[in-house]
Amino acid sequence: MISLSAWAVDFKITFDEGFSFCQLTRIEKLEDRSNFVRENLMLGAYFSTQTVGFPVCDLQLDISAYYPFYQAFNGMKQQPKNIISYAFDGYLAIHGTYDRFKYVLITGSIGMHYMYQLTDEYHMNYLGLGATLGIEFPISRGWTIVNRNFFSYDNANLGKNKLVQPFYASYQYHINLGVRFSKRVRNSFSYIDSRVKPENDTQDVVPEPTGVPEPVEGHETTDAL
Repeated sequence: MISLSAWAVDFKITFDEGFSFCQLTRIEKLEDRSNFVRENLMLGAYFSTQTVGFPVCDLQLDISAYYPFYQAFNGMKQQPKNIISYAFDGYLAIHGTYDRFKYVLITGSIGMHYMYQLTDEYHMNYLGLGATLGIEFPISRGWTIVNRNFFSYDNANLGKNKLVQPFYASYQYHINLGVRFSKRVRNSFSYIDSRVKPENDTQDVVPEPTGVPEPVEGHETTDAL
């Protein structure tokens, strides 16, 4: 049985944020001719939070916002009809870190993915499975450069859009590049300070001994002259 006091001691949360790139593809399958392929390229920002020491497994939540700067139909660039176009993305997963290489950390996750996208024609909703594979570079005890590569296979036929324009398949690829700073979860190995330190050590500077003996507490006595 897991006690709540154990959660309070071992359970930590980290945050990282940065820039994100998204490539989104939707395929309409046709019987009498070649398929229609619609593609969007988008730039935006992401925010991610992960648990450390969570019982059973660690969790990860990613939230992203995008603006499409390129769209194509069967490989041909298309001019957008609406200036205001955007997309919001969410990803909830279980994740893990492989730290065998010490100065390069390998991360991975698998979970549920959802995206809302406002296009020229419709309000698109995507729901499916996603996975990430990334690397992290511990620059210092608290700072880490984060790279996360994400792929998902989604159902793009949620809502009433499937009655007008059903899609056979939809998949996405994201590249996230950001930074993480944490005071509670420190890097045991880092490029700036490569000495191994305990994970629960939150101090970077250890005071040096002064060489002056500390006073001993006790009853004070005086000698008669």
